[in-house]
Amino acid sequence: MSEPSSSSPTARQAQLLALAGELRPELHRYCARLMGSVIDGEDAVQDTFARAYVSMGDLKEDAPLRAWLFRIAHNSALDLLRSRAIRATEPIEAALEIADPESPDPVEVMLRRV
Repeated sequence: MSEPSSSSPTARQAQLLALAGELRPELHRYCARLMGSVIDGEDAVQDTFARAYVSMGDLKEDAPLRAWLFRIAHNSALDLLRSRAIRATEPIEAALEIADPESPDPVEVMLRRV
């Protein structure tokens, strides 16, 4: 797997960036419909572009970018919906069983000091 260059984008990455600007409104409509929310749709689109940019090295040279982006968008939206459903089913009381007052989370301690 090749890693993306940090200084300048490859030709394929440049092609993705150009297509991203063109497809963004269409991807957003698609994701907003799947998610049932314009804001959640935007989260899914941002996740789509992040995943796509990171995965560019795994993509075949002749693979169509548009279809690939929509597949990533679809999977990203479904992943976000699944994670939302999992969080919604877990009762808040479950956190009491996990929390250990003897060894508090460092982030929690820091937030309490602020």
